[in-house]
Amino acid sequence: MHVHSRRAVAEQRWRWRLTGIVLVAAYLAQDFLAVPAPWLATLQTLDSYKYATGAGLVVYLGWLWSVFARRLAGVRGSALRSAVARHEQSAVFAPCLFYLHSVQIGYGYLAVLSGVFLAAVVVGAASPLALGVTSRRYLAGWLVIHVALAALVALLALYHGYIALYYK
Repeated sequence: MHVHSRRAVAEQRWRWRLTGIVLVAAYLAQDFLAVPAPWLATLQTLDSYKYATGAGLVVYLGWLWSVFARRLAGVRGSALRSAVARHEQSAVFAPCLFYLHSVQIGYGYLAVLSGVFLAAVVVGAASPLALGVTSRRYLAGWLVIHVALAALVALLALYHGYIALYYK
């Protein structure tokens, strides 16, 4: 790969990361300023809508976890790089899908779930690959934090799904 094309790939990765960070900031700003889309807030009061968007988020999270599964399965080389690139690009849209499910961060464990979910996106944007960091210590620390946040999201999402379905 030529230096020019590496630079272009790096710039494209930065655009994806910046988009993700901007979407997280926009989500937080609309919640803090209490300016959700009224039509969407109305939709979110419907059980069928909440279940559909919740199921969509679960499928989406499963898709994001597929990179971890591929690593565990021993996938390496260009196949893994391609999976990581798809993971990075699709993860950018997590705040949009989250917004479709809930225009508010919520209270109690829902606030924790929301915060951890959005933090996982921001931490993901700080991946060593995106930043061009070659330090093994940074990679190890970043990976532990990112995977821990993602695991916490999965656990809290399962708990939320249980509570939401059990009390309906």
